[in-house]
Formats: sequence, C-alpha cells, structure tokens
Amino acid sequence: MNDETIVAVYDTPAHAELAIQDIIASGVVPESAVSRHGGTLSGASTTTTIEPVREQGFWASLFGSEPDHDTAVYDRSLERGSTVVTVRTPESHVDRVMEILEGHLPIDIDARAAEYGLTQTTEMREPAAPTRPEVGAAVPATATAGETMQLAEESLTVGKRVVNLGGTRIRRYVIATPVEESVSLHAEKVTLDRRPVTDGRPVANADFTDKTIEMTESSEEAVVSKEARVVEEVSLRKEATDRVETVRDTVRKEEVEIEQIPGETTTARTEIHPLDPHAPKI
Repeated sequence: MNDETIVAVYDTPAHAELAIQDIIASGVVPESAVSRHGGTLSGASTTTTIEPVREQGFWASLFGSEPDHDTAVYDRSLERGSTVVTVRTPESHVDRVMEILEGHLPIDIDARAAEYGLTQTTEMREPAAPTRPEVGAAVPATATAGETMQLAEESLTVGKRVVNLGGTRIRRYVIATPVEESVSLHAEKVTLDRRPVTDGRPVANADFTDKTIEMTESSEEAVVSKEARVVEEVSLRKEATDRVETVRDTVRKEEVEIEQIPGETTTARTEIHPLDPHAPKI
C-alpha cells in the first residue's frame, strides 16, 4: 500500500495543535507519523519543532527532494509565525486525514500570495507516473450513497458591556488664612487732682466726719467672634450621552467546489498532498 504525506500550513500554533490532536485521536495514523514545524511545541512528544528558515533544504526535508516551485509564500508565512503540519498516512486514510486537517482552517496559498504581493512563478513538474488529482483547500472525498457535506457560515453578533473609565471625587478640606483688622478702643483712667486753697474761706457745716469719694476706671478691649456662612455649593452629577458606533469584522463562509476526478493507476511510490492548490506535489 502506498504511503502518502499530507502537508497543511496554519496561521496559529493553536489551530495546528488542535489539528494534530484530532489526527492522533482519530487513530488513522500512529503518533510518530505526525510532525509539526515552525511553532512552539505544546502537545505530543512525537512532533518536531524547528525554527522557520528560508532555505530550499527546509522544504526538501518535508517533500523528500528540492521543490521546483516558488516557496516565498511558505517562507513568509513561517517567518510570521505560521505552523506546518505533515502527516504520513496510507493511501486508504488520505481522505480522512485531509478532512480533519481541513476542519482546522489551513491557509489559502492563493489569498496569502496576493496579500504578500507574490505569485507562483514556476509551474510544478509533471509526475513520472499517473497520480491522484491535485488536492486543494477543499478536497472532495469518496462518498457513499446518502452521505452529505455540511457547509458552515459565520454570523456577526454585537453585544455591549460596561467599561469603567474612572471617575471624579470631591474632597472637602480646611485651610487657615491669617487675617487682621484695626479697631479703635476707648479707655477712662482716674487721676487724682490736689489744689491748695489760699483764700481763707470758711467751711460750711463742718462736722469732721469720715467721707469717701470713689470713681471707676474703664477701658475697652477687642472681642473676636466668628460667623460661618455658605459661599458655594459643589455636587456631582452624571450626564448621559448616546452614540452610534459601527463595528467592522469579517465572517467566514464555506463554499463547495465540484470537480470530476479521473481514474488513477496504483503505483509503488510516496506522494505529497499539501492542503493548497499551488503547493508542491512530488
């Protein structure tokens, strides 16, 4: 039975990791047949982790020989953190392996080349013997009577949440300011006056008794009092406003492509099936 290698490129290590986990869980291939390149390993110990490189030798290590096509799209994707997953599988399990890998959204090389401003400049060489039909981003599998393929479509749902933007706090505190004011104060002081009498006038009704004359001194002093009065009122209130914000995002939709598959001749060789219509097939 032929051994074939399926190659898929994922934008995130998480998608690649989920694809590897599903492949191993399916039981169609042993763990040793699954490899991962370009991402940080966090799953099975059978996967291989290497740094992304822009040398033809890297692709030769995956495809078994030096590829004769433009690998710039793959190199750019690896440099930006994409992950390459390879699965070696018997021919009888190719469709199942491809179905699992496709379910985790491998990159579309045509769209990625357009994004990078790149094109596939070299045509792929013709195989020495008849091969399976070229495998693209969506692979038609051999179906039994009544079997269906589900197409999914995303829809955008926009909700709302309250975000704390901070607030305003009012704190009352006391400061003391020196003040001064001038005031006029009145004082009365008793003074003793003594005048000698020299005219010799007689004393009328002299009774030679005790007598007391008394006079009180007085003085004003400043008296300070304070009176508090309201000079200002400060309060907090909320002012509500409404605005309309346009939310922009992308939603994905699965389409179906129908093609006729020609007959094939069984040959004793190893065949590469990248999950991309323009990827190398050796």
